[in-house]
Amino acid sequence: MSAVIHTYTIVRTPPQGFDGAPYCVAIIDVDGQLETARVSGYVEGTEINIGDHLHRLEQPDEFGAVYALQ
Repeated sequence: MSAVIHTYTIVRTPPQGFDGAPYCVAIIDVDGQLETARVSGYVEGTEINIGDHLHRLEQPDEFGAVYALQ
């Protein structure tokens, strides 16, 4: 499975009930299908770019993310 960042945003002021800011929310191209997902592994200052490859986690992280930066 190939997962690539199509576009993304960094959430620094999350809505109530969403913890762990700052965090990355991305539109991910997974084998030609676009899906929206929170991306695990982002910390302030991490370089992230459109086209970056992600890997699928075996289990969701503590915030429910199922994809992570490589």
